[in-house]
Amino acid sequence: MSGSRPAPAVDDALIDPLRIASARRLLSEVSGPAAYDRLSGLAARLVGAGHAKVTLFTDQDTVVGGHGLPPGVVGGPALLTGALSAIVVRGGALLAVPDARRDPRTAELPAVTSGQVGAYLGSPLVASSGDVVGVLALYDAGPRGWTDDEAGLLRQLASSVVAELELAAARADVTWSSRRLGVALEASAVGMWEVDLRAGFIDWDVRSAAIFGYDEATRMPMDRLFAEHVHPDDHAPAQRIMAEAVEAHAQYTVELRVLRREGGVRWIVCRGRVLTGADGEPDRILGTVLDVTEARAQADARLAAMQRTAAITAVAAEVANATGIGQLADITLRGAEVVGAVSGGIGVVEPGERAVRVYVGRQVRDMVREQTAADVSDEGVVVELDDALPTQYTARTGERVLFADAEEGAARFPAMARITEVLGSRAMASLPLLVEGRLLGSFVVYWTTDHEFDDEELRLLEGLAAQIALSISRLQADAERTAAVAATTAANQRLELLAEAGRVLSSTLDIDEQLQRLASLVVPRLGDWCWIVTTDDHGRLQESASAHRDPARRGMVAEYVQHMVQTVSSEGAPRVVFRTGQPLVIPDLSPERIAQSLPDPDARAALLALGPSSVAAVPLSIRGQTVGVLCLLNGAARGAHPPADVETAVEIGRRAGMALHHARLYSQQRDLADALQRSMLTEPPHLPDCEIVVRYVPAAEGAEVGGDWYDAFQQSTGTTVLAIGDVVGHDTRAAAAMGQVRGLLRGISFSSGGTPAEVLTELDRAMAGLALDTMATALVAHLEPGADGDALLRWANAGHPPPVLVDAGGAVTLLDDESPDLLLGVHPGSPRGDRSAALRRGATLLLYTDGLVERRDRDIDAGTEALLAVLRESAGLPLEQLCDRVLGRMILPDAEDDVAVLAVRLHPTG
Repeated sequence: MSGSRPAPAVDDALIDPLRIASARRLLSEVSGPAAYDRLSGLAARLVGAGHAKVTLFTDQDTVVGGHGLPPGVVGGPALLTGALSAIVVRGGALLAVPDARRDPRTAELPAVTSGQVGAYLGSPLVASSGDVVGVLALYDAGPRGWTDDEAGLLRQLASSVVAELELAAARADVTWSSRRLGVALEASAVGMWEVDLRAGFIDWDVRSAAIFGYDEATRMPMDRLFAEHVHPDDHAPAQRIMAEAVEAHAQYTVELRVLRREGGVRWIVCRGRVLTGADGEPDRILGTVLDVTEARAQADARLAAMQRTAAITAVAAEVANATGIGQLADITLRGAEVVGAVSGGIGVVEPGERAVRVYVGRQVRDMVREQTAADVSDEGVVVELDDALPTQYTARTGERVLFADAEEGAARFPAMARITEVLGSRAMASLPLLVEGRLLGSFVVYWTTDHEFDDEELRLLEGLAAQIALSISRLQADAERTAAVAATTAANQRLELLAEAGRVLSSTLDIDEQLQRLASLVVPRLGDWCWIVTTDDHGRLQESASAHRDPARRGMVAEYVQHMVQTVSSEGAPRVVFRTGQPLVIPDLSPERIAQSLPDPDARAALLALGPSSVAAVPLSIRGQTVGVLCLLNGAARGAHPPADVETAVEIGRRAGMALHHARLYSQQRDLADALQRSMLTEPPHLPDCEIVVRYVPAAEGAEVGGDWYDAFQQSTGTTVLAIGDVVGHDTRAAAAMGQVRGLLRGISFSSGGTPAEVLTELDRAMAGLALDTMATALVAHLEPGADGDALLRWANAGHPPPVLVDAGGAVTLLDDESPDLLLGVHPGSPRGDRSAALRRGATLLLYTDGLVERRDRDIDAGTEALLAVLRESAGLPLEQLCDRVLGRMILPDAEDDVAVLAVRLHPTG
């Protein structure tokens, strides 16, 4: 910062003429918005703001660059947001406004009331004179908080903006200084000299001679001047310029390096005027000399600093746009070159581990490979987080490490001696990478020469480290977010697969269908192909299901599994899993393992044709018992099964084992129920004058036993008794009650010889007296022979659907002329009556339970009409076919009630 200047004559900085002059000086040298667009855009991206602008504030706010601004704003006044810039200029300090509508300083400003600005962060641009000449500002339309790190970042980028402005001004200053210097030299008597062109001598006054290292005025031959005191690289241009001026009798100016008498090089500017003699020919040259070494050095240093700052800013922009941490090493290499270093690298602390991953620049990687033959990965090298080297030490402690030469480095870090040997490094700087107080790692650069660090250089390195830290934090957050999304997606997919497996396994109780659906579900989600084996009642392996992602290869898989179950050895996957009850995972299926598992050549050939490279076999288990094995296989392209897939397969195996166990229990229960049902529903008798056909269809789900029943037998009197009924309920209790009711009815009817109404009355009393505690519908009919093969049908109905009569001509009649009597088990004393109807030869009588005509999607009346329609269409069919046609048309596959049917047809001849 330059020396202090007198305080302004006014209190308001906005109208301070000195400040305005400083701002105008920089504004006049702005060549275009590109640099300021880049810096403001960098600030916006790093902080996540929607808008950014760079303004110079003279007597108004002029926008010189920005990000997210409307077209036409750059180069003109800031309009609404200029009032916010004025606050920053007046205060001379950073202005952070999280919610502009609530801040009394900004609430009434037009930019806020119009909704353009909801949050604002502005940093002053402080010129080398100490004046606030403008503002670097970020703003969003809605409120948002500003962190200390974001404020610090904006200050650093504001410094970069000022550096860009000062660089432009410095270039202009160098040009104008040269011109002013010419005027000063022409008017000044300091450093006067005279050349005698005829004699070939130059005369220096004391001041001129001092520049060349002489203590007094000196005369010297011109050839000696050039030989001893002009830098060899400047001989030709200096002599050419002088010769051209002599020939043209003109003035000239030349800048060159001179060699002092005692050693050393100085830069001088000589300005000469050629004078002519009486003959009009060049005679003498009068001129001045000025030592510009210090001024040139200062200008060069200032220009170099500005260029270095601009280069660091460009590197910072590349760092901010990096898409991977590995890219940062080569980007920082360019940053290292700006400060004269040879190369650099970064160390990033591995989350949750005492280790640091070191990424080095391309030059270091090449040198390490050349010197040690070690392969340094572009993805970094993981080393222990210790104090052996500056990289790890800074990453662990957060302390900055600087050493100017190799001896200093080796004294503090002995392991540096090897690094020096391999890389030829001498000086090194290691700076911490910090974001909001969180230590992420270290940033390291090194020099191959001894190097003293100055404050400006360290500030540049620290600024670059801050940019690197922000980028690493962003990349880590992006990576964590991507990993979290991937993990969540994978977990959801596994949960969806498990849920779908549950639905598949519960959708049917058919074991083979269950397992085939399961095999088709897990391929290709968990494997390229799979097979499932179970055991029979004798413990022998049997193929249950298989699948392949390629439909053309499904037959090959089935053929292989048939060979495998017959020939697999005790070391094969199914035997091992059945024996241990544990998953078997083979990530690399070798030919030796295949030969060990499959001694049969045909089985091996069938397996090799499918090209497996990895295997994961899991048990289908229930309460510690293995009831089957699911084996997943992958080809070489897919690779080994990841642990998450194996865990999912194990869980599917548990669910499949339970489903398989339940299906087997259900199968056993069905077999038992079928035997019980057959024992209770006997075959009808064979009678000479009629044909009797019976059918029983259980409900779609559950054991095949229920409350519906039929019966046909002859009384002791020879009368044929037909009976059908339905005990309330659809379970084994109803089936047991049905057996008792059926047996009682059979016994009462046979022994008493009573009419149907008398039989039902006695049955109702018996049910009450024996405490059967159940209700039932029933229809009992007597088929009494008549003349010429005709018959009389006499029946009584206890709440049961009415019978249907189909005469020989196909006419269908529902015998429901009277309402049925009360069902059994309600009121034993209820009166019951007989009904009768004549049956001609060839007539068909159909008795049925309500499950035939009643279901969820239609009421009993609609069902009865449908039944009559089917009978009309089927009247001419043989009785067996007629019953099958009725059942096929009236009963759905998912029927919820069981159905009993009893059909009687009188022979067409007597």
